Amino acid sequence: MTRNPREQAKHTKKTGKAAVAPRRRRPYLDKILCLEGEWTEDLRHELSVEPVLQILKRRGEIQYIHRRCGTKTEFIYYLNQKKYFQSYRIIYLAFHGARGLLGFSPYEYVTLEELPALAPGAFKGRLVYFGSCSTVKDVDERLKEFLRATGAVAVAGYTKDVNWVESCAFELMFLYWAAYYKSPHALMKRLAGLYAQMEDTVGFKYYYAKKGRGKAPAVILGGSPRSEIAEPDCRP
Repeated sequence: MTRNPREQAKHTKKTGKAAVAPRRRRPYLDKILCLEGEWTEDLRHELSVEPVLQILKRRGEIQYIHRRCGTKTEFIYYLNQKKYFQSYRIIYLAFHGARGLLGFSPYEYVTLEELPALAPGAFKGRLVYFGSCSTVKDVDERLKEFLRATGAVAVAGYTKDVNWVESCAFELMFLYWAAYYKSPHALMKRLAGLYAQMEDTVGFKYYYAKKGRGKAPAVILGGSPRSEIAEPDCRP
């Protein structure tokens, strides 16, 4: 028997068994635009987050668009093709990272402050997921301004340099549950209930835009960093 999310939480707490996602009636966060950088200069290297998306698509959970961006120019180009992802509610940015920025190479990057002007309207009404090491570390005010400037409904990411496998596992669960929620805030509450320890492992942090005039964005989840330097056990 399919349970609603609240019933699932009670069931999991009572039985200790893993929750089963509810049957969708009004899918909302189940379309994803993923832009992914190159993780190494070696053209023989095939590492990618796309298999995470493929698993969910083949299960019938999501739809997605995936493009690789080797340069800042390519990144800007794809973000400005808005007519092709109008109904896509999650923008998933998988790149090298450091505090307050996304990296395309050791010499080319984009900061949180630059993003709104590079692709006006691209983030409006969407949940923006920074799948990059340490991008949201100690940048609370900058992320609040990002929400104000872009009109995004929420932004999430990592405060640590994350392990590749652990971050992919977390993103798999994040995107899986996202497909069953209309509200990003409700989605985050669900994740906090199910995966608190994993959130802490990857340093997951989440911000959402409060409704109502004059209300500032709020931080509702915190944890603890995808790295600029490739290491065997770290997202390169």
